[in-house]
Order: sequence, then C-alpha cells, then structure tokens
Amino acid sequence: MGLLLTLQEAEGWHGQYRRMLRWRERICAADDVRSSAEQLDFLIAFFVACFHLRDWLKDSGLDAERLNAMFRKNVELRICRDVANGFKHSHLDRKPFYDQTFSVVREHVPADWSSNLGHSNARWSIVAGDDKFDLIELAGRCVSIWDAFLGETICP
Repeated sequence: MGLLLTLQEAEGWHGQYRRMLRWRERICAADDVRSSAEQLDFLIAFFVACFHLRDWLKDSGLDAERLNAMFRKNVELRICRDVANGFKHSHLDRKPFYDQTFSVVREHVPADWSSNLGHSNARWSIVAGDDKFDLIELAGRCVSIWDAFLGETICP
C-alpha cells in the first residue's frame, strides 16, 4: 500500500517543470567524457519532459485549449511534441504534427571553427519541414516559451 500522497501529487506540475530544467542543464553542461550518443539521449529526455509539462498543467486544471493554442502558435513547441512522440512511438501517424518525417542529424564541427559546443565537435540538429534547428538552442527556446506562458498564465 502506498502513502496517501504520491511524490507526483506532492510536486504537481512544478516538479515536472523542475525536471525539464534539470534536463536542460544536463544538455548544456560541458562534458569531455560524454559521448555524442549520450548527448542525444539527454536531448530526447529533455524534449519528452518539456512536452509532458503540457499534460501536467492540463491535469492541474489549466484550460486545454490555452495549451493547444500555445502549441499552435509556437513552432518550437510543435517540434518538441514531434520529437517526444516520434521517439516514443518510432513514427508519427496522428496529427497534429509539424513534420511527420523530421530527421535528427549529427553534424561535425571542426575543432578550429568557432562553436558553442563545450563537450565535443558534434552538433545535434533537427531538420523539420524547410527548417533546421540546433537542438540545444531549440531546447532553450522551448524553456523561454514555457517561462513566458507560465508568467502570463499562472503568475500574471
């Protein structure tokens, strides 16, 4: 028998928000020993946590249509949703999606080129539609969008 209040219930959406931020910290941390595959794992985990914040907020009573409108308005969150669902289900077969056949690619950045990568000479990007996004930068933009939305909606 479990306790009367689960950790998930005690933390609520705030706990999910903090988990998302911790995944963002991990992907931004400079790390000489982390492999490119581990970096990708952290990126995917971030986008899953970022997308699931929507469910946590909806379950806490926030109007689902407000959340849906925010996703419609922001391409970053639509791509986040595609990454989360694409890596969960292996492909996207239900709308809405930004690009059903998005591609996550690793690009080599030569050591003598300027780069914001402290951990390796590889950059993970996503090609979706006619656009290409650096996944670390995309993660930062997703956090900024959530912060603005929460500031306007929860703490106006």
